[in-house]
Amino acid sequence: MRLVALLLLLAFFPALERRGPAQDPAAAAYVCPPCGAGCHFITYPKAGKCGGCGMELVPLASVPQIGVLLDQRSSLPSSMMALSLFAASNTGRAFSVSDTTEPLRLSDTLEVRPQFAFAEAPQLDVLVLPDGFGAWEDPLVLEWVKGAVEKARSVIAVGAGSVLIARAGYLEGEHVPSRRFLVERGKELAPGVVFEDKPGFAHAGKFWLARDTGAGTAAALSVIAELGGEDKAKRAAEEFGQPWQGTAK
Repeated sequence: MRLVALLLLLAFFPALERRGPAQDPAAAAYVCPPCGAGCHFITYPKAGKCGGCGMELVPLASVPQIGVLLDQRSSLPSSMMALSLFAASNTGRAFSVSDTTEPLRLSDTLEVRPQFAFAEAPQLDVLVLPDGFGAWEDPLVLEWVKGAVEKARSVIAVGAGSVLIARAGYLEGEHVPSRRFLVERGKELAPGVVFEDKPGFAHAGKFWLARDTGAGTAAALSVIAELGGEDKAKRAAEEFGQPWQGTAK
C-alpha cells in the first residue's frame, strides 16, 4: 500500500521527483560585453544579441566583476577615480558596493547611491578599498570585506583602505607605502603591518597597496592591464591624462 501511495504522489506532484543540484542563476545568465554603453547590466537568460547595442552576448561568469567599496567616510577622489578608470577601461562591470543602497554623501560634497548592497553584490574579481577614516570600526563592513578579499583575484587599497584589509585578517608583516597619518598611527590601527613614508604602491600577491589617490590610479591601471591587456590600460591612462610605461611591479 505504501508503494502504491508513493507512486500516486509522484504521478500527481511531479515536483516531488528527484532533481539535480540547484544552479547558480548567474551561471546561466548572459550579458553584453563591456562596451562603454549602459546596457551591460542587463542580463539575458540565453545567448543572442544585446538589445541595447547589438553586440553578441557573453556568459556573465566570463566578465570580471569590479566593486568599489563606498562608505560615508570614503575619500571622494580615490573612490571616484578608481570607479571612473575601471568603467572607462571596458575590462569588466565596474560598480559601487556598500552596506546600503541609500544615498551617501561623500566629503560633504557629492551624494551618490551605491549600486549594490552587500547582500546583493556579485562575487568580485577585483575589490577596491578607497582611502577614508574609520570604516574598519564597523563589524558589518569588516565581515563583508573579509569575504570579498578571500574570493577576489585582485584587491586595491588606497591609503587607509589597507587598514580594512589588515583588520579583516590579512597583510601580516607587509610593508605599505603611506602618508604621515598612517606612519604615525599605523601600529595602533593595524599592529601587524609596517606603514612606511614612501611614494607609490606595493604589489604583494593579490594586493595592490597604494599610498594615495595618484598611486591608486597607477595600481588600477596595472590591474586593468592584467584584466584586459596593455592596450586597454594605455588607452585608459591617456583618457585620464596619466602616464603609462607598462605594468609596474
